[in-house]
Amino acid sequence: MENTNDLMVTDYENKFIIDIHRWGRLSMLIALILSFLPIGYMYFIKGWTESASAFASVTIAISSFGIGMWLTEPMSYFPVLGSAGTYMSYFAGNVSNMRVPVALSIQNALKTDVTEPRGNIATIIAVAASVFVNLCILLIVVIIGQNLLAIFPQVVLKSFKYVLPSLFGSVIVMRFRGQPKRAVKYFIPTVITYYLVRLIPGIGTFKLAIVIAGTIIYGYIFHKIEKNKKAE
Repeated sequence: MENTNDLMVTDYENKFIIDIHRWGRLSMLIALILSFLPIGYMYFIKGWTESASAFASVTIAISSFGIGMWLTEPMSYFPVLGSAGTYMSYFAGNVSNMRVPVALSIQNALKTDVTEPRGNIATIIAVAASVFVNLCILLIVVIIGQNLLAIFPQVVLKSFKYVLPSLFGSVIVMRFRGQPKRAVKYFIPTVITYYLVRLIPGIGTFKLAIVIAGTIIYGYIFHKIEKNKKAE
């Protein structure tokens, strides 16, 4: 049994993970090419052209708005999603409001994470299932969504903006359930960071970077503390 487990771990590390990156990079390359198809259609088929300065100004405007998310979101979500989960999530979309909660839920249910083969494979299956379900729901919404919006009262439509906060709130509660010390350990710096970002003038522009950097540093410090305790 032990030899079988060793072979499985070896195959997981030397073949499975390598294949994930091979197919993941290929899928990202395909997505990149497909994203330029509308531009190619407008340019080559319809004959639409624009000056280089117009393209440059639009690129700069989009980059200045999105560069923070492009750099910080993958770093934030990768520890939860893992390699395959990250590839699938960014290919399919809805990363923060669907893929991450799904990954956290399955990891919490199995008491594991993506650093372990069991947790990583379970996360891959969960994220893949969420993509399939998401596509089915999206198809239904696209077909009958406009009719539903006409039926729903205004109070229901306004309540949709609370879906994402409530989703993350439930995931956080589930993550720290039965672990009050762990909850307090992370709750205190969260409150401090929240008020620092709100009260210090001019710092709000960098709030996302501050929160992510602070979380990384804080997590690293506690990792070292727990590691030293185990060593003793």
